[in-house]
Amino acid sequence: MINQNPFEVIEKIYEEHYTYLRNFLIGLTKSYDVADDIIQELFAKILTDPSRVQQVTYMKSWLVKAAKNTLLDHYKKRKPALFHDESVIESLLIDNQTPESKAIINSQIINTLGYLSTNDKAIFLAKFHYGYDYQEISTLLDIPIPTLKSKIFRMRKQMARKR
Repeated sequence: MINQNPFEVIEKIYEEHYTYLRNFLIGLTKSYDVADDIIQELFAKILTDPSRVQQVTYMKSWLVKAAKNTLLDHYKKRKPALFHDESVIESLLIDNQTPESKAIINSQIINTLGYLSTNDKAIFLAKFHYGYDYQEISTLLDIPIPTLKSKIFRMRKQMARKR
C-alpha cells in the first residue's frame, strides 16, 4: 500500500466500503441524501489528507468512527438553525394541546434547550425530533445505553419542573 498512489488507495477503499458505510449511515439518519452527503464529506477530508488512511489497521472500523464523527459535525453545523425553527420545536409537542398550552410548552422547550450541554441537545433532538431509538443514539454519540436513558430521564424531569 505504501508504494501505491495514495489516490488509487483511497479509490479502492471507497469502492470496497461504500455500500457498507451507506447502509450504516442510512440506518442512523433515515435519509439517503444525508448518508450520501456524509460519505462525500468524509472522503473529501480523506482526499485532502491521504495520510489519514495510511496507518489504519482496521479500515472498516476506522471508517465507521470517522463517518459518525462527520455526521456529528454535520448536525452541529445545522443545530443553530434547528433551535430557532418553530416548526422543529412544534413537531416535538403533543398534537392535541390547545394553542395556549403549545405556546407555553414551546417556550419551556426553548428555555430548557438553552440550559442543556451541546451533547444533551444532540441527544434531545435525536430522540424527540428525529425519532432515533436508544441503540441508534448510543452508536451515533458513543454513549452507553444506560447513561443515555438516565440523561433523557433527567431532561424530561427538568422540563417537567419548568412547567
